[in-house]
Amino acid sequence: MKLATLKEALWSGLGIVPSMALVLWVIDAEHGLALTSLGSTAILLFCYPTHEGARPVAVLVSHLLGAAIGILLFKLIGSNIWTMGAGVALIAVAMRLGNIMHPPAAANPLIVLNLHSDWVFIAYPLAPALLILLAAVFLWSRLRPGPTWPLRWL
Repeated sequence: MKLATLKEALWSGLGIVPSMALVLWVIDAEHGLALTSLGSTAILLFCYPTHEGARPVAVLVSHLLGAAIGILLFKLIGSNIWTMGAGVALIAVAMRLGNIMHPPAAANPLIVLNLHSDWVFIAYPLAPALLILLAAVFLWSRLRPGPTWPLRWL
């Protein structure tokens, strides 16, 4: 296993700072708590861009589906420890079956169930925040040495 060099690690960190700042500035920092799952997504995208979970389809679909599962459970049953556990389990099954494993998205059912989010959460702030983050890593990966992101889209 190859250890990352200090230069690679710092380059990844330097990409995360402006990217997350841009997401929170455009979306409005008051939604920062609602977007906590994007912190670990940023780490995966910037530090491990060749990872299967860093594929755009895995990032987008799993985050959106995880939020939708949480909202659906909230609407049907309400928010409690059982729906929270079920939300994480359901997104895990969906990601596994769809070959779109992106572990940070497992936080989305917990987030929307805790915040009692409605369907509008998917349209704002989640979808635009994801698109901004993906655009940022796309551009950043072209500035740094090494492979560009994504290696493959699907």
